[in-house]
Amino acid sequence: MTTPRHFMDNRQFLTNDQVQKEYATQRKDRMHDAIDDYLNDDRVSGKQAYEEFLSCVDDVIEYHKNAYCRAMSLRDSMTGESVLNLQHRIPDRY
Repeated sequence: MTTPRHFMDNRQFLTNDQVQKEYATQRKDRMHDAIDDYLNDDRVSGKQAYEEFLSCVDDVIEYHKNAYCRAMSLRDSMTGESVLNLQHRIPDRY
């Protein structure tokens, strides 16, 4: 009696470089799909597409700023420095 083989047993094993390349391709494809969606919608102007993409970038900046501030607050609490530095700001170099 033979043991049935699962379809996953025949899958290709990818190297880390292949995984990274595949992920980069998929990421670019997702961005392409979003741009294509905007440009193929007759109700969306170029200016609206530009403003919404810019808004998305701003959202990412705000998210990372908040995450940075939460992490710094946690660090301050752990080191006992929370009283000295109540308001964290992202360094100017960013």
